Amino acid sequence: MNRSFTSLTIAFGLALSAAMANAAVGTTTLANGKSVYGAAASASQAAKVVDVASAGTLNVDCGETVTFRNGDKSFSWKFDVVGHRVVDLQAIAPAGFSSKPMKVYVARNDGERN
Repeated sequence: MNRSFTSLTIAFGLALSAAMANAAVGTTTLANGKSVYGAAASASQAAKVVDVASAGTLNVDCGETVTFRNGDKSFSWKFDVVGHRVVDLQAIAPAGFSSKPMKVYVARNDGERN
């Protein structure tokens, strides 16, 4: 077997093991430092605007961008969620945004393969 192929296979196996270990302990960041829940976005990209004071849960499709409002505060988030996990708003909101619990349920979008 080619030595460089073997090294590449071992490196890939180690990276995969590290990723699985991170997922097992509930980390919220990927190896590249990005969130497993998606990323901050511009309000102009948002398909929905949600008032946190009047909502307890939210259903979105993976890849969807939502603007969250709480009084005069707001932020926007694009939900590119690894494994389509349920997202706790506290995990993605800026510090001091809201203390109210809210869950965002992320479903596959029509463009994703099963």
